[in-house]
Amino acid sequence: MILRGKGARALLASFVVGVGAGAAAPATDTGLPTTIYEEWRLTASPSGGVAVSGNPPSLLWAPVRHWEGRDVTYVVEISDRDTFPKDRTRRSEPQRACFYNLHARLAPGTWYWRYEIKDGSRVDVKGPYVFRVAESTPVFESPTFEAFLSRVPQNHPRVVTLGRDLVQVRERARLHPLTAEVRRHGTQALRAEVYAGPVDDKDPATTRALHRRASQEIKVFHQLLDAQILSPSPDLMAALARRLEVLLSWPTDDLIGSQVLTALARAYDALEGELPASLKGRMLAVVDKQLRHGLAAWPGRIEGRQVENHFWQMELAGNFTAALATVHELEASRAMLAYTYGLFLARFPNLAARDGGWSEGLGYFGVNESAVIDMAVLMKRVGGFDVFQMEWYRSLSEYFLYFAPLGGHMDGFGDMHDRVGAGETGQSMMLVLGHETGDPLALDRAARIEERTRSSVEEWYRIIEDVRFSPAQISRPEVTRQDRVFAGVGLAAFHTDVLESSRDLAVYFRSSPFGAKGHMHANQNAFNLSRRGEPVFYSTGYYTSFADAHSLTSYRHTRAHNSILVNGCGQAFGHEGYGWIKRSLAGQDLSYVCGDATMAYRQTVDQQFLGLMKSAGIEPSRQNGHGDSGLRRFERHLLLVRPDKVVVYDVLEAEQPSAWTLLLHSLQPAQLSGSTADVKTSRNHARATVLGSGTIRSEITDQFFRPPVDTLKKYRETPDQFHLSWTSDGLSLGMRFLTVIQVGDAEATLLPLVALPGGRWQVDDCVVTAELDWTRPPKLAVETGNSAVYVNDWPAASRGVRLPAASARASVLVEPRAGQAVVSLTEDAPPFR
Repeated sequence: MILRGKGARALLASFVVGVGAGAAAPATDTGLPTTIYEEWRLTASPSGGVAVSGNPPSLLWAPVRHWEGRDVTYVVEISDRDTFPKDRTRRSEPQRACFYNLHARLAPGTWYWRYEIKDGSRVDVKGPYVFRVAESTPVFESPTFEAFLSRVPQNHPRVVTLGRDLVQVRERARLHPLTAEVRRHGTQALRAEVYAGPVDDKDPATTRALHRRASQEIKVFHQLLDAQILSPSPDLMAALARRLEVLLSWPTDDLIGSQVLTALARAYDALEGELPASLKGRMLAVVDKQLRHGLAAWPGRIEGRQVENHFWQMELAGNFTAALATVHELEASRAMLAYTYGLFLARFPNLAARDGGWSEGLGYFGVNESAVIDMAVLMKRVGGFDVFQMEWYRSLSEYFLYFAPLGGHMDGFGDMHDRVGAGETGQSMMLVLGHETGDPLALDRAARIEERTRSSVEEWYRIIEDVRFSPAQISRPEVTRQDRVFAGVGLAAFHTDVLESSRDLAVYFRSSPFGAKGHMHANQNAFNLSRRGEPVFYSTGYYTSFADAHSLTSYRHTRAHNSILVNGCGQAFGHEGYGWIKRSLAGQDLSYVCGDATMAYRQTVDQQFLGLMKSAGIEPSRQNGHGDSGLRRFERHLLLVRPDKVVVYDVLEAEQPSAWTLLLHSLQPAQLSGSTADVKTSRNHARATVLGSGTIRSEITDQFFRPPVDTLKKYRETPDQFHLSWTSDGLSLGMRFLTVIQVGDAEATLLPLVALPGGRWQVDDCVVTAELDWTRPPKLAVETGNSAVYVNDWPAASRGVRLPAASARASVLVEPRAGQAVVSLTEDAPPFR
């Protein structure tokens, strides 16, 4: 199952093309590229003769403005001939942005493109770059900006009514059951105190409190506005006018500012025919100033950065909404609308791949709702472009289902996973997605959360679209598989009963090409395990802030996750600390994933994180768990053996003799006895047995590397958590770890792991064969009942694995042999190609 040399390089090359990351950086002596994603784009994409994953592809290139400080313009040419003849070449108008959208599908074949950099009379030509379009490449076309703009109504309102006529909206609202709720909220808002104070402070804790207060003020404003739209009254109008004065005095950039900008845009759009001319003029002036500021700062720069969280979370959608509401009034609005529309097409989903998922995790995913859902709804309803037909949207409900099952625990990867925790997340997103696409999984999730929480969401959307949502009438969807892998973001989830968390054993795995940038953690090849809705072996630490001493050393750092330390060092922060999923197999009895984190264990070179560590007083030294480990190989093979066992086999090699440490963590007290650890929660009992090459020392502590200091007052308490480690006794060039985990109910008596002759171990009906001598080729076999998976140096095969009907994958070849199903994982058909 282990790819080496040419095979590994070829696989990574196809992966890079698939996610649109650009060509891989130069390969190291491991045969793997130094990075998959560049923090700031240097590499033109697509290039290198790759087969693109979508037709048409967006063309992306390095931002001269960032790298050289020059504000230049670009002209793009694309042709199906490498000589670029005029009659077969498409040439763009000059533009400042570093992307170009083709909009219409390209004919299958080889295509060539290049771009000119114009700075006064100076012209530099970059390219040509070559890519291929296959007959089978998925097609997703989009309207040009001019076509999109032509569909935007001239009249107001259009944004707040989602393109519908106001008379029709009011007529529908008269009979809608939620209208009374909107009016009630508006009446309550009339009595709410006006907050006209500051929104920022030098003290971070005070700023956080002020942001909450400002967000509440904006919420009250929207309540008044919605009530006024449906049932106009002088009192509501007067209250809106008073609060508009507050909003006009607040900033319109960054997170809070984007909320202010959106509120102003909705108000202008809704009340354009009622507001005094002087007030409308002031509102337009504020919007115009913000849009011009963005147009001066962003094009030619921000699209070249892979992670720019606040911009993608709220600023993009806020400026798009403001531009859409005022596009027929302001010159800057047309320019901003063209830029944000084009950027969305070129880069979305910016922190994911086409196949689905999200690289920063579900803990922070909700912050992106304005771009992921609100902006998409406006494009569809106001501009007539159904963005929800993108491949990524079609798997969004599965991302929630498999990685945050209702009543269960979410996957535990990324910032804020500890604060969100349980699976009741995504209600608003799923309700809108379900009604825009008819997705039964999305509708079911929205319905079940509404039943559990007894709270309705998206009242305004439901009234405008005349959605009569009754959870009791939403039937449970049929789920034919218990596994989901999103290789583009490096996530896998295995379950025993994904629809019923009270019976579910869930195993989550991460090995991500995006690395540990932004809200991602340095947790490549890490896994988390929960059962019956409780975390059992899970990531630890607290999101006290983005980058204080505790966050950097005991929350983001590898030592906080169920992964590996090499010489006491964890993985690099930044895109350089990446991993990737090599193979996966989905079966009814056995499910398997292999991740490669070889390139993750290097010195951190990301300048943002080096600066954050310096500010927190953390030297990037070996004493603090940072450094280049000289790792040559780290493959983790993980299997879920249904219904109650997990097997993990680690293959490790280094350039120099090294100390190797395997980590497991628990939120509840753990008992450690040599190679075995037991964890008991209110509902579960779990036992992990860890074996390795030679003697290993086991330890347990309830202390963090740096304790949490909750200066921002995010938590009621920060109780101790429990950290288990197994470390090699001495140094070696390689290591094998074998971890066998059993789980049962809290009162269950778990069976011991019994050693058998020939490097075999047995627990219950599961027999594991593993090569623990690191000087010999790795080998793993897991056999249970009539099913087995065999992992060797290549190829790998499984016998008798019962595949669910809907699990056909490009990487799985099923052949009849002696009356049994034999599944081979093929090197030339990666699942993420």
